Amino acid sequence: MVSKLGNIFSSKILACKIKGYKIISGLILGYTALLSGCSVLSGNIDYMLVGSGTVQGNELWVTKMTFDDRWGMPPGSLGCCPLSAGKRSSMSDIPFPKKLSVTWTDISQNRIYFGEVTIDSKKGTAFTKNMPPYTYGSGRKNMDPNPYLIVEFGENGEIGVWVASAAYPDYIDRVITQVGAGQAQWRAVPEDN
Repeated sequence: MVSKLGNIFSSKILACKIKGYKIISGLILGYTALLSGCSVLSGNIDYMLVGSGTVQGNELWVTKMTFDDRWGMPPGSLGCCPLSAGKRSSMSDIPFPKKLSVTWTDISQNRIYFGEVTIDSKKGTAFTKNMPPYTYGSGRKNMDPNPYLIVEFGENGEIGVWVASAAYPDYIDRVITQVGAGQAQWRAVPEDN
């Protein structure tokens, strides 16, 4: 009888230890998620680089580049590098954007372009979660790439939004997918008086 009670008692202690371990493990995992910037819980992108480019020789002055009417990139001049994240800035702990609003001037055409593009945020988010490593020209591998959101300005007002695993097309194993496209409207640059 004592032996049976001892076995029952020790199995209850073992069950309590296992349940306690599960509770403590759950608390540790939850605390770790909170310390990692909450992006695990919110679905936000931990860190993303945002860049822009245009065809070689197409000189532009970007005056507005705003995502979701909340955040954007500093404006400035562009003159190079299609599908590259030439000029860029970084963002962290944000959801993948759903909309882009842009305005730019092409002096060679005497035009001010403006437009909005809807971005497929589900496709973009899924892409950022499954990016393979890529290789630099030097042969060194980047095993944990950050996503690059690239805005491409065409010569006649075309707007493309891409997400890539690397900044430049010449990196080996770089993957890229288009997540938005549109056509800007334009008006003439006002004449100086």
